[in-house]
Amino acid sequence: MRDPKELYQLERQGVDALTAACAAAGPEAEGAAGVAGLVLLHHFEGFMDAGEAGGQVVAHLQEHGSPQIVARFDHDRLVDYRARRPAMTFDRDRWTAYEPPEILLQLVRDSVGTPFLLLTGPEPDTEWELFAAAVRELVERFAVRLTIDFHGIPMGVPHTRPVGLTPHGNRVDLAAGYPRWFEQAQVPGSAQSLLEYRLAQAGHDVLGFAAHVPHYVARSAYPAAAVMILEAVQSASGLVLPGTGLRDRVGEVYADIEEQLAQGDSELRSAIRGMEGQYDAVAGAESRESLLAEAADLPSADELGRRFEEFLAEQERGAE
Repeated sequence: MRDPKELYQLERQGVDALTAACAAAGPEAEGAAGVAGLVLLHHFEGFMDAGEAGGQVVAHLQEHGSPQIVARFDHDRLVDYRARRPAMTFDRDRWTAYEPPEILLQLVRDSVGTPFLLLTGPEPDTEWELFAAAVRELVERFAVRLTIDFHGIPMGVPHTRPVGLTPHGNRVDLAAGYPRWFEQAQVPGSAQSLLEYRLAQAGHDVLGFAAHVPHYVARSAYPAAAVMILEAVQSASGLVLPGTGLRDRVGEVYADIEEQLAQGDSELRSAIRGMEGQYDAVAGAESRESLLAEAADLPSADELGRRFEEFLAEQERGAE
């Protein structure tokens, strides 16, 4: 394998700011388990993110966290421009602007000034293994104690019930209390998932959250899922991440869904009532170890994988 350092370039100002922020935070930057060190959050655009759950969280963190760039990844090597063509501006008789894709490691601060790292941008199309090795180098260089990734997945759940979460990784003990929806499933891979897998193999603490988004709104922004992710990340990491702006949009989106359902066909409303019954049956069986043992008609591993693939195919058709 080639040298992972070829894939990224450190930004001196950002590195210096990160060093200063960590020194200023001192022992107060400890996490929920009382362990000092940085938290790294990561989410990439272009793969599975039903309801734009992960994307909304990233936008919220960047808007409120005063981000500073610590490292830039080589997008020329990692991004297939023909698959995701960058925007260019044509003004009368010439090209006047170009928006290159950016994969960035940023220093962000929570509401009380505690520093953490945010890795985001388009999902790499190539060199996944080298990319994972490069991120591992940065995790070790900056003494990251915990990495957390997040995204939304389409599920047969109703919008009238609380958003469910599936935690994963080698530190699910930091996210206790969530029911298990399935034992095993084979789904399309992603750079984000591979990164979690490789970091865990290397002995680093990793945690991920998949928010369950009603499949009938999976192509639209669903802020309730973003709020649930934000709260779960906050609880597991010890960071203070209020989501007032996201919470304000939850009621608006809910009202919009109800309005559209009132104007829609009865078949969808009937299906939602059926999902409510399934959800309530599962919620009342918390004492059981696996929810797949329930009589409720929940998706099997094969069905879950098929839904993932259908969702990805819809995204690709939309992009074209």
